[in-house]
Amino acid sequence: MANILSVLAMAADEEILRQVAAFEVVTIRNIMGTEGMKAVDKAAGLVNSVGRMLGAKKRLVKDVQPQSIEEQIEEKIAERACDSRSDLEEELRRLLTERLGLTNSASDELISKELAERAADYLGIEEVLTPAEGADEVFWQYKSRLEKKLEDTLDEAEGWEKIRQKLEQERKFDLWQYMRGISRVDGELYCQLVFMSRFHRGKNFAPAETDLPEWLAGAERARQEAEASEASYQAREAELKEARSAKAEAERKFREALGSEEAAREALSQQQAYLAKVQHQVDNFESTKLNAEIELGVLEGQLVMAARAEKKSALTINKLKKAVLRQREKIARLKAEYEENLVALEQAPTRELQLQQLIEQAGRNVSETRAGLQESEDVLSAAREARDAERSLRKEQFSQGLADWLEQAACGKSCEFEDTFLSQLAMTGKEMHKSVLKAVRQVLEAEVPEDFGEQVSEKNWRLSIRGTGLFLIYEAEEEDRLTFLRFTEGESLAELKREREEKEAGSLRQQASGGEQQL
Repeated sequence: MANILSVLAMAADEEILRQVAAFEVVTIRNIMGTEGMKAVDKAAGLVNSVGRMLGAKKRLVKDVQPQSIEEQIEEKIAERACDSRSDLEEELRRLLTERLGLTNSASDELISKELAERAADYLGIEEVLTPAEGADEVFWQYKSRLEKKLEDTLDEAEGWEKIRQKLEQERKFDLWQYMRGISRVDGELYCQLVFMSRFHRGKNFAPAETDLPEWLAGAERARQEAEASEASYQAREAELKEARSAKAEAERKFREALGSEEAAREALSQQQAYLAKVQHQVDNFESTKLNAEIELGVLEGQLVMAARAEKKSALTINKLKKAVLRQREKIARLKAEYEENLVALEQAPTRELQLQQLIEQAGRNVSETRAGLQESEDVLSAAREARDAERSLRKEQFSQGLADWLEQAACGKSCEFEDTFLSQLAMTGKEMHKSVLKAVRQVLEAEVPEDFGEQVSEKNWRLSIRGTGLFLIYEAEEEDRLTFLRFTEGESLAELKREREEKEAGSLRQQASGGEQQL
């Protein structure tokens, strides 16, 4: 970013002088004091008027006659009329750092960044922008405000050209007079300074399309090659996506087949356990029935004796009757279960044959789906290799293109791009390339990259990428060395991580398969 202070070198001496005067005079305290003095002066005039009505020949209270803000600015301009241009620029820088709450050692880059951010915040610009984009947005919004404020002055003329002519004619940016009554004076002064700088620059602070590499915006041949490369890569991505979907479906069918086989084997195991229990009951039926009949005879004998005995209560007799009834029911159940068990044993071979057939069919399904799964994995592997080859080719093209671009755009800085950054660049489309490389360009143009972005770790900084919700992450080292690491924490990084995990999982499966074959 061509910082705001450096661009002010293009402004006329009078404009710099007027800005210095404005920063010295236009403070909330001074404005409140001036307004207070106006109130005192108005009160004095009222007292003197009343005095004259009562016959006083002299003023009862001396008029205050306070200076207006505009008059104070003009007075300051007159005081500094003989100051040199360098002194004025240094004084403006000092006043600005003081107003922004920065130290005198702050770089011009940091001052410009803070100035653009404060002005953007004052105008209510909520979109996340880089400092250069923020300064541009401040210019256009402030210009829109000026068009409305200057409407009467310009005879209701429309359009930026009329405003530009008016300002060029006067060579003054005395804009405070159009903004009277606004309490947030700092924001007004920041906006004026940003506006004046961008006005003299004559173009946006943020890079234009022509500032990007040729393979993004340039020769028709390079553009066509880039579009063909992107189309080819997107086709490989689509094939890979389809292969992943097919593999997922094959895995689902394989899991279902395994589940069916396991369920059939479990059913056979339960059937065999059930038949073993049934056979045991059949083998022991006679002895079990004999014991139950003996017990029934004993209970019936006790019941007869109790009925004959005179001293036995009715309660005891009823209990014995119930016991006899339960024992008879038990014997009946034993006989019924015996008949059922005989039928089960008779049908066992048929049921077991059915279960064996289910197991065999499930086994065939497992084999078929395993083959389908292997085939889908082979297709996926081939699709991934084709996509990776396309991505590698794009990375090489981008790397070479960036290297050529850096020779023109690096501004004397030593730069490199991490593999993750190049991988992300190869994964995305043309519009994302533009947004990312515009942010890269701004970092390259920054005199002090550390002051341009937002620090996120000891050596790492991040810069917002307009229109994406993403951030460019870069590392700034000593001796103007920059390393661009990545440009988002989001989906593309997650995709790269997933791809690494898939490859690792594939390697583990191959090792496991090789081990099984050896065993």
